[in-house]
Amino acid sequence: MDLGLSGRVAAVTGAASGIGAACAQALADEGCQIVAADLRAPTTLPEGWIAVEADVATAAGAQAIVDAALGRFQRLDVLVTCAGIYETRDLAETTAETWDQVLGVNLRGTFLCAQAAIAAMRPRGWGRVVTFTSMAARTGGTLAGPAYVASKAGVLGLTRSLAHAAGPDGITVNCVAPGVIDTPMTAVMGDEAKRTFASSTPLRRNGTPEEVAAVVAMLASESAGFVHGTLVNVDGGLAMG
Repeated sequence: MDLGLSGRVAAVTGAASGIGAACAQALADEGCQIVAADLRAPTTLPEGWIAVEADVATAAGAQAIVDAALGRFQRLDVLVTCAGIYETRDLAETTAETWDQVLGVNLRGTFLCAQAAIAAMRPRGWGRVVTFTSMAARTGGTLAGPAYVASKAGVLGLTRSLAHAAGPDGITVNCVAPGVIDTPMTAVMGDEAKRTFASSTPLRRNGTPEEVAAVVAMLASESAGFVHGTLVNVDGGLAMG
């Protein structure tokens, strides 16, 4: 299926590994030019990609990602905000510094990147923003700590606010909620916890980054032009109920 993304320019944060790397590759496979951004920029990239080393928790870092796209390709069509910190410290162990760090990347970073990207997309009257929340935002988290849960709940609300603001300019904004996906980030859960989640999932397995990336590519496509301000679970049915 042709998703109509050939020639589009996509910026992906958190692109050095895991879901971010898979999203960048999926969009590239659909013909997008890729701006791969991370706190430590990927050192090995496919031909034609550009890497940006940026801290999304800062306005300068977020703007640097957008400026890289505009400087190299003269446009930005798609933003995927995969950069994130997974935090498991419980209420008693969560310090103010931990809280600020997690919300700084997960929530503030999503806001700053979206703000800069939407400003660049508006003149063209077309754009796609895909953000990332978590099933922990709905359940309160089984293993996730309060900072992570709060940050991801905030992303969901932010996504809906962005959808109201950007929709009139032809820019869709949607949110993806992955289940337990086999990535370096979820390795902190431990094998036993991951097996427990897999057995609790109707499909009886955990997901892959590529399965999440396929949904992101769809949301970035021409075909999803009337999908807006919504939440898409990619969790094998784990969050049903």
